[in-house]
Amino acid sequence: MRVLFVSHMATRSGAPLLLLWLLRWLMQHERGIEASVVLMSDGPLRPDFEALAPTVAWSRPLFQPLLERLAARLGRGQASSPDGLLEAAVKRHKPDLIYLNTLVLGQHLKGLSADPSRPACLTHVHELETTLATMSTPEAVARQLALSSGVVACAEGVRQSLHIHHGLPLDRCSVIPGFLPLSPPGHGRAQDALLEPLETALAAGSFVFGFAGQAIPRKGFDLFPLLVRECEQIFAGKPFLAVWLGASPQQEAVILARRDLQQLGLEHRVLLLPPMPSGIDVIRRYAVHGLLSREDPYPLVALEAAASSVPTICFEGGGGMVEFVADGCGIAVPYLDLEAFAAALLRLSNDQETRRRLGERSQARVLRESSIDDVAPQLLASMERAMAAGSQHG
Repeated sequence: MRVLFVSHMATRSGAPLLLLWLLRWLMQHERGIEASVVLMSDGPLRPDFEALAPTVAWSRPLFQPLLERLAARLGRGQASSPDGLLEAAVKRHKPDLIYLNTLVLGQHLKGLSADPSRPACLTHVHELETTLATMSTPEAVARQLALSSGVVACAEGVRQSLHIHHGLPLDRCSVIPGFLPLSPPGHGRAQDALLEPLETALAAGSFVFGFAGQAIPRKGFDLFPLLVRECEQIFAGKPFLAVWLGASPQQEAVILARRDLQQLGLEHRVLLLPPMPSGIDVIRRYAVHGLLSREDPYPLVALEAAASSVPTICFEGGGGMVEFVADGCGIAVPYLDLEAFAAALLRLSNDQETRRRLGERSQARVLRESSIDDVAPQLLASMERAMAAGSQHG
C-alpha cells in the first residue's frame, strides 16, 4: 500500500509527533507500506521524517531571487504554493491512500476535490472547534470531510464535536486515542544550566508542579501568572515552584508574563523554560502536571506525564483530558476557576498518598490504552478500511 502522509506542520508538538511515531512504527513493522511525506510547513521535525521516507516541505523564503520567482510562475522548479507541493507529490508518488494528519488541511485540497481519479483519503482529527475556527474555515473543513472515506478522532469529545458542529454522522468516525512510543523509564537526567533552579527547588524539598505547551491563550498561558498568585496566597508560605516548559523567551506573551510576575513579586516562584527537543526529563520531575488549556483535544503532554506516574489537574470543559482524569487518574476543577485549581494543587502537595495513587492509576491507564504497539495497528486497520471504501466510491 502506497501512503502519502500529510502534516500541517513539522513542529515538536502533538499531532506532528504522533504522525512521526506512527510512521516510524509502520516502517519497522509493516513491510507492505510504501510511504512518502508532505509537510505543509517546514520545521525541526523534517530531518526525522526524511530519515524514514521521501519527504518534501513547504519552506519558501519570503524574498526569493528573481529567476526563482519567474520559474515558479512559469510552473518550473519548486511548487509555487503549498497546494502545488501536495498536488505534485500525489502525481509523483501515486499513493493508494492520502493520510491527512489534521482537519486543518482542507484549504489545500481544492485540486484533489476536482480530480475524479484521486486516491482515497483518511483524516485523523486532533482538533476541537475553537482550533478549527482559528486555523481553518467551515468550507475547508467540509471539503476535507467530504474527501475522506475514513475519519479518526483522537477522543470521544472530538467525535461528538464533529457531529454537532459539522454534521458528521457518528458512524463515520472512529475514536482511537493518542499514544506514546512507550519504553522503560530512563534514569538519565538532563544536564542543562536552565534546569538548575528546578534542581535547587527539588533538593530543598519544594513542591514542584508544572505545565508544558505553547505559550498561547488556548493553552491558558495567560492564566499562568494569575494561578501563581492564587497559589502564593493559598500555600501560605509553603515553598513551591511553578514551571512552564515551552515558553520561548522572545515571544510577546512570555515577555508580558515575566512583567506580570515581576509586578506581582512572584518571579522567585516561577521557572519559564524554552521548548526542548524532549521535555520528558523535565515533566517527570513534576509532582503534579497541570493543564490550563481552554481547549485541548487529548494532549500528548498529559500522557507523557502519566507514563511517569505524574497525575494531571485540568479544567472541566477543557477537552479530552477530562475523559482521562475522570477515571481516578487526576483531578478536574471548574472551568477557569483558578482558586479551585490552586486548592487542588495544595491538597495534592499535602497528601502524598493520594498523589501517588493518582499517578499510579494514570500510568496504568497509559500502559493499558496508549502504547503505540497497541494503537498503531488500529490506525493501520483504519487506513486499510479507508482505502477499501475509497476504491469502492472511486
